[in-house]
Amino acid sequence: MTGFLAFITVMSFTPGPNTIMAMSEGQQKGFRKGLVFNLGILFGLIIIGGVISLFASIFQQYESVVFGLKIIGSLYLLYLAYHVLISHPDSAAAAGQHPFMTGALLQATNIKCYLYFVTGMSTFAVAGLWGTVPMKFTIMILFGIVGTLTWTLAGQLIQNFYSAHYRGINLIVSALLVFSAYDLWR
Repeated sequence: MTGFLAFITVMSFTPGPNTIMAMSEGQQKGFRKGLVFNLGILFGLIIIGGVISLFASIFQQYESVVFGLKIIGSLYLLYLAYHVLISHPDSAAAAGQHPFMTGALLQATNIKCYLYFVTGMSTFAVAGLWGTVPMKFTIMILFGIVGTLTWTLAGQLIQNFYSAHYRGINLIVSALLVFSAYDLWR
């Protein structure tokens, strides 16, 4: 159980495409308005986690599925990087006009999310009730959304700093999203 919890904690709270965008949402819109984006992330987590829980072996067997997800994910990350780069505090454009859909699509194209569930569901043997698929699924969803909400809150806490230095911060966030796209292929 300790290895499983360590894995999902690290995966949920370390930077990735969803946490970077969640921070950007918190910076530009504040925590409360960023919740719609986070609901999209949660919806994406539930859908992706559910599909992978049912079909984990297929994701592990067929590299063409993972390859296709990498292409889609890379293109979407580059799209997000561009929009973060050109946004400014007044535009509230971190997740555009449709933050729920942006959050859900980000999860659907987030290879880290797929790896999170494939690895968490198939690699760690946990004894008893805690090791059942529904329990592991629930724990992974809870850790995942708490990690993203934490990044949204952190974004809000630096909101005033962001308003004064948004160009540099947007450049850094965009660069991290571009790096995330690159990192999919390493």
